[in-house]
Amino acid sequence: MELRSDLIRGTVLGLLILGIGGRVLMRVIAHMEGRVPVFTEGTITVLLAGTVAGALTGLIYYLLRRFVRKPWLRTAAFITICELISWRGVSGLLPLPQAMFMTLALVYLVIVDLLGRRSQPARTHLEAGAA
Repeated sequence: MELRSDLIRGTVLGLLILGIGGRVLMRVIAHMEGRVPVFTEGTITVLLAGTVAGALTGLIYYLLRRFVRKPWLRTAAFITICELISWRGVSGLLPLPQAMFMTLALVYLVIVDLLGRRSQPARTHLEAGAA
């Protein structure tokens, strides 16, 4: 059940934040660089890439939630792993667009983590003492 909810959360937020948000960010960057922004078939590619990245992020979140018990360590590992993957994807861009896309990815990751924490069942006092 957790895997399914982590995948759904990551995928839906990936479409909305990484896909649509990434496309909007591309439009802003085009304006900043003085280019005429246009919607092409590449728009569908960006939406699909954001959705797939979201699904993979959901899988990473699930695996970390399953094997890393300390919430602060899990969050740190999640953000570090995913930001390093994101960095690889934007490493060829100019510095300002790089920073903008990395910030978008960070916002996405924080939202995924916050919602993931809220969806976890509360641990009882006895469970907390056993951990």
